[in-house]
Amino acid sequence: MSTSRVSVEQLEPIIRQMPDAFTILDFVEAFQERLPELWQQLVDRYGLYGSGTRYSALTYLSNRLSSYSKRKTPGLLQPMPVGWKPEEGRYLRRTTSDERQHFGSPWIAVFHRWEAAEKEVP
Repeated sequence: MSTSRVSVEQLEPIIRQMPDAFTILDFVEAFQERLPELWQQLVDRYGLYGSGTRYSALTYLSNRLSSYSKRKTPGLLQPMPVGWKPEEGRYLRRTTSDERQHFGSPWIAVFHRWEAAEKEVP
């Protein structure tokens, strides 16, 4: 089986096309369009929500985005907070009923791209 690690070089072009604020479900939709074979490798390896596993392809990509946002070399995303509690805010919101069917949790993280006025991005 080939490795299904998603690199920074694969993440960044997709992040660039995302709106200023987006969820993992928004990101996955763009990821599937741009890298369908890699998406299928992730699904084959981790499964989808509802396939009997707590760690899914969605979890993997969400963790990659969160890690990317916190890296030492600033990237395209604002850093996700650490140790938050479930409450509405800039980085966390309640899922819609449709989102919950695809994601499972009543809460979903909201990723934020740096705005050009705030930070010069590569």
